[in-house]
Amino acid sequence: MGKLIKFDHVNAHGDFEKLLSQYGIDYSKKGAQLRALCPLHEDTNPSLSVALEAEGDTLANTFHCFGCHQSGSIIDFAAHLDGGTLREAAEIVAELSGCGLAPAKTPKPAKASKRPAKDAKGSKREKPRPQTDKAAEGHSAPSERASEAKQSNQPLKFELKLDGAHPYALERVGQWGWFQFGIGVLDAASRSMMAGRCCVPIHNAEGDLIAYAGRHIGEDPDAQKWLLPPGFQKQQTLFNLHRVAGAEQVVLVEGFFDVVRLAQFGIPAVACMGTAVSDTQVALLKAANVRRVVLAFDGDDEGQAAVPAALSVLTRSLFTRLGALPVGEDPGSADEMVLRQLIA
Repeated sequence: MGKLIKFDHVNAHGDFEKLLSQYGIDYSKKGAQLRALCPLHEDTNPSLSVALEAEGDTLANTFHCFGCHQSGSIIDFAAHLDGGTLREAAEIVAELSGCGLAPAKTPKPAKASKRPAKDAKGSKREKPRPQTDKAAEGHSAPSERASEAKQSNQPLKFELKLDGAHPYALERVGQWGWFQFGIGVLDAASRSMMAGRCCVPIHNAEGDLIAYAGRHIGEDPDAQKWLLPPGFQKQQTLFNLHRVAGAEQVVLVEGFFDVVRLAQFGIPAVACMGTAVSDTQVALLKAANVRRVVLAFDGDDEGQAAVPAALSVLTRSLFTRLGALPVGEDPGSADEMVLRQLIA
């Protein structure tokens, strides 16, 4: 049973200012309205408007972007930023705001008598059964299911201008990473959320550009290592699948740079962009005529801990074997002999 979440309660008591600050979004405040550059698209003028109080037809704690025309509640906005479900977004908002997932329970009044009441014939009356609150039982609320259904990785209408000759890009992936994968560093002066990061273009199975992932290259220990766009569903795609479609066997790894390293030695590889493998990703592999998978997660504790769950998903539909790496090694740093042993 999932946690009891009262979405109306979280939406009403969520703190939009704390949410924006948590995700590093600068804003200005005028009265009960906030304005900011919208993080949901390439915004150059502050087109995001947040209403903290109800006014006319506008509800309190809602947002609207005049650029990309996205709108909704504070929970909807958090879901866009984090890329998770509405339940997960509600938990984020509640934690940041300190409002709890539901109103505090009030003590029940003491019962007058423990004896069951009797009707005119002296038989016990049956107590009416309360209606079930499906949201309280862990089922998705209707608005949650609708929002999840709409989320998908649509092709981008823009391309970032990246520097493939930047020292960081050359050190991590070399010229190969730029020529074959378009990996480079975005100017730190850019207004994009990926500014100053080493960016990796992500394509769908058809080869359409659908997102950029950004690797932090500075020395700030508190900076998030990798960024993905708000609303991006990484479990709906596999990095590099469009380049290896048709290969009967692929190596499945965690990260982008792992794929680049394997590709340098002519080894077909795709990345699930993390340590979780979804049924959708397995279906994509089958649709690309992949028949065999070598699972090669990182040799650290986190990577190895995720292997059993990944194998259970893969082996239901594909011949899968484990390509074990030495402790502490990962495909992005292992030498050629170790990598070739994965497919031997």
